[in-house]
Amino acid sequence: MEKIRVLIVDDEKPARTRLRQCLEEAPDVEIVGTARDGREALRLIRGLAPDLVFLDVKMPDIDGFDVLDQAGTMKPVTIFVTAFDSHAIRAFEAQALDYLLKPFSNERFEAALQRARQTIHARRTAPAAAPLPVETPKYLERIMLKSEGRTVFLSVDDIKWIEAAGVYVELHVGTKAFLYRSSMTQMAERLDPGRFVRIHRSTIVNTTSIRNVHPRSHGDYTVVLDDGTELVMGRAHRENLEPRLRQLL
Repeated sequence: MEKIRVLIVDDEKPARTRLRQCLEEAPDVEIVGTARDGREALRLIRGLAPDLVFLDVKMPDIDGFDVLDQAGTMKPVTIFVTAFDSHAIRAFEAQALDYLLKPFSNERFEAALQRARQTIHARRTAPAAAPLPVETPKYLERIMLKSEGRTVFLSVDDIKWIEAAGVYVELHVGTKAFLYRSSMTQMAERLDPGRFVRIHRSTIVNTTSIRNVHPRSHGDYTVVLDDGTELVMGRAHRENLEPRLRQLL
């Protein structure tokens, strides 16, 4: 089997050593180089074309995000490695595969490496003559939240409905609700319209959670979710939901 060619990039020697030790445990991995700063990382990416890079975020002169921007079409599969969780949202927007927080466990490292294996294998086994895929919009798959002093990654599939809460939105997940700083318009634009529909100026609903819809007064409707929650759908938003309901039937 062709080995996965890996580049390690970190300005701290202990971090480079830790990554090397973890990678040397994997028989299907070949470490093709290490870099101590962003400029060296760019030179090695362009010269070695690695399959995968473990990339530090905070480095002098050129940081990890600048490295990816300047790598352009040569950008490898990327796993960010950093001690700062504040960069997580930007990392996923940069299309990083994963985000390892230092210090990380062996189990967490292996989970990230396994995701990289699957992604690289899929790229290698894609039919050579296949047409280029049509560019599709990138919608939110996970949301990073602060909850009880911890950083939580919430899958958008788990969100039943969303309501406006001033400069925040409230994400309803089962019996819990989480505040997330965003406007309703921004949320609607970042969620997959095939799954989430705005039914009111202050409400977005996950269509897979809808149990039934029935009319109420003045042309409005009540949308009932599978947990019994009842939401008001304004008549101005009815046309947003009807096509999705027909698809679900």
